[in-house]
Amino acid sequence: MKFTIGNTLNEGFALLGQYFGQIAVAGLLLYVLPMTAAVLGLFSSFGFDLQNPSLQLEQGVYLPFGIYMGMSVLTALLSLSVLTEIIVKGEAKQPFNLGASIGRGFINIIPLIIVGILSTLLMMVGLILLIIPGFIVMLGLYVATTVYIAEPGIGIIGAMKRSWALTKNHRWQIFLILLIIGILCALAGGAFGLPLGLMAATIPPMVSLTVQMIISSVTSLVTFVFAVAIYLCLRRAKDTHTPETVANVFS
Repeated sequence: MKFTIGNTLNEGFALLGQYFGQIAVAGLLLYVLPMTAAVLGLFSSFGFDLQNPSLQLEQGVYLPFGIYMGMSVLTALLSLSVLTEIIVKGEAKQPFNLGASIGRGFINIIPLIIVGILSTLLMMVGLILLIIPGFIVMLGLYVATTVYIAEPGIGIIGAMKRSWALTKNHRWQIFLILLIIGILCALAGGAFGLPLGLMAATIPPMVSLTVQMIISSVTSLVTFVFAVAIYLCLRRAKDTHTPETVANVFS
């Protein structure tokens, strides 16, 4: 199948519909509830501001900012790992076990953090040099974390090389896909958040914060699903592997 913006967007929305139940359960348990609980706890203890989390950093109160960032990274990587497995195994018609998947997700966290750090450093070097190379690096390594999850045993450097090869000749298409998804998520978040903003003066802060966190978490989960969709579409365009070949690595 040819990799195009339309095909990939269709794939992402199809995956959201097809695996909605599993995505919703996993996302609720691994991302929405932990992040909401963390933010509410930080708000109660430190007056943490979700709209401006760096404010505490500027004021010299580092603990809440550190907890927030740590929880954000942990829940995001764990969710991405589990959602990737839900979709890949589902596409191969193989059974999915949430407990086993969460266990593998925890094992993946440290390597995925390293992949993220290395990718960020390379992107920063590109931005410092001529700006455009930084964006090329970012797009070239966009599916590195998904590759590491979906193709166990490939290794950190192998995942980055694989991402670079898969995205070759498709990087600006990926940029446009991410731009479209970002705009759609922003519009959806704004549509749900607008009534909240209009009633801000009459809604208790804890309720407002909870709704904001749920909206933010859901839009993040949607972007995770589209990251997997981009990976799958790239594989179909460039590889001869079947979905079963990918899913077998989880067995």
